[in-house]
Amino acid sequence: MTRSSTGRAATTGARIVAGAVVSVACVAGAALAVPAAWPTVVHEPAQTSVTPVPGDTLLTCTGPFRALGRDAQNAGQISVAGVPTTTVGAADGFTVDTRDLTVADVAGASTMPLYVAPPAGRTPALAAAASSVSIAAADLAGFAAAACRPPSMQSWIIGGAGTTGSSDILLLANPGEVSATVSFTVFGQEGEKRTSDVVVPPRTQRSLPLAAGAAGETSPVVQIVSSGAPIRAALQSSLIRTLDPAGIDLQDGVARPETSQSLLGVRVVLPASGEGVTTLVRLLAPGGDATVRIQARNAEGGAPAGEEKTVSLTAGQPAEVDMSALKPGLYSIDVEASAPVVAGAWQTTGLGKGADFAWMTPAPLLHGTTTFAVAQGPSPQLQVRNQGSAEATATITPTTGGTPQTTTIPAGGSVVVPVAAGTVYTLEADQPVRAALGYVGTGQIAGYPVWPATTTSPEITVYQ
Repeated sequence: MTRSSTGRAATTGARIVAGAVVSVACVAGAALAVPAAWPTVVHEPAQTSVTPVPGDTLLTCTGPFRALGRDAQNAGQISVAGVPTTTVGAADGFTVDTRDLTVADVAGASTMPLYVAPPAGRTPALAAAASSVSIAAADLAGFAAAACRPPSMQSWIIGGAGTTGSSDILLLANPGEVSATVSFTVFGQEGEKRTSDVVVPPRTQRSLPLAAGAAGETSPVVQIVSSGAPIRAALQSSLIRTLDPAGIDLQDGVARPETSQSLLGVRVVLPASGEGVTTLVRLLAPGGDATVRIQARNAEGGAPAGEEKTVSLTAGQPAEVDMSALKPGLYSIDVEASAPVVAGAWQTTGLGKGADFAWMTPAPLLHGTTTFAVAQGPSPQLQVRNQGSAEATATITPTTGGTPQTTTIPAGGSVVVPVAAGTVYTLEADQPVRAALGYVGTGQIAGYPVWPATTTSPEITVYQ
């Protein structure tokens, strides 16, 4: 081999070796690159959070108090027995307008007021209304009061009865612009049953006798579900014992079953005597069996009163718990259940002629500032309950001006504050609280929870 041949062979060998090294490096690089993420182009869509503008607050009252069967020639006719007095107002910066709501199927009535409170910018209206009525007639007597409420798609009626002597009427109001179709499920001693649907035209209130779907039931509970438009559902009750009128009542619907509830403003008027039930709690577990613990507490301070009661509920069957052993006084009643339940407390001033009765439904949690109306009536009192673990401070201020009342509520406790009838207040608390109004006089008793202000819709995220 010549020198040039030797040089060419060396050069060729070097190129082969270099090529092999580069090939190995490329293969190794490719192998290492496989687990790594390939370069990508990501486009993040533009987005923004928007809080919807709140709509008008619609406050629907119960309307005229009705009498059933006063006309001997028309036993099914519903007529006007009493015209309520309404207290309405709003916090500073808000206004309340009045519109007409048609009253259907009631002799002697054609319209009732509907109160409309527009928002201020993106702040829902802080407005409230409540009505009350006193009646002294041969077939109806007593005092009743109720808050005027916004409509909802579902509610539960806890009180009433379908037995002889009870004349209970479901009140269904549709303050909206489209018709509502309302369905009913009645829970009684034989379980649940559906009744026929009812159409409520827009801007109309309809009246339906409770006995039409709950005849013979001593302790019915009615679930009311609306489609097409929300409705305001309430129950008007009256009672006759041995031909003597024994009270009237107006009761609002309960929003939903819950495992923890507090019934405020429950007043025991009579001492325990064994002559009859004067105070009771009605319960229903609609979705499944439940074990329920019931504890009464003094309205002033919140200390336990009486022994805790435990009751087992069968799904779909109402039950009642006698609380008549409590001493005369004002109470809250805590209900703790292993499954969601609905609950209401019944109370009476007596068991004969001249008596009155009232149902109290659970008081919802209130956050921040709430407006409430004190209907006309005897000796109104506001009970405020703090079930939290921290002390709460609440300030109660008349919306028309006046001296605010500031009170401190201990953790787990409650206070009772006197308020003026026919006045609208704001309640501002630094911790979530519950509150209810109660009235009591000679042969008169009534009460209703304080309901939270209409809330804004939650923020929604808009993508582009």
